[in-house]
Amino acid sequence: MNLALMEMRAARLSIGVLGAVLVGLVARGNAQGNVQVRLPEGPNRDLVESRCGSCHDIEMVVINGRSEERWNGTIDEMTGYGLRLAPAERALILKYLATYLPPK
Repeated sequence: MNLALMEMRAARLSIGVLGAVLVGLVARGNAQGNVQVRLPEGPNRDLVESRCGSCHDIEMVVINGRSEERWNGTIDEMTGYGLRLAPAERALILKYLATYLPPK
């Protein structure tokens, strides 16, 4: 792999991590008291909560409504950070996110 491509990937990874950290800080700063953010009720909510919540606060997921295409990209990004999902789990998570957390 050439050096320029590796540098570009490293830069994209750094920007993604920094963005996720900033979103988390803003979300935490905007939270009032001990209000716990929960995912919307729906099939496979527990799966999404356990998998996404294993690395970061679930409010990061809740506040970031996206299209199915963008959620799919987010899942790709998270697998790049080490998230391991079976294909069936991935499909269920994507369906939940696209259905219950669409763009605002």
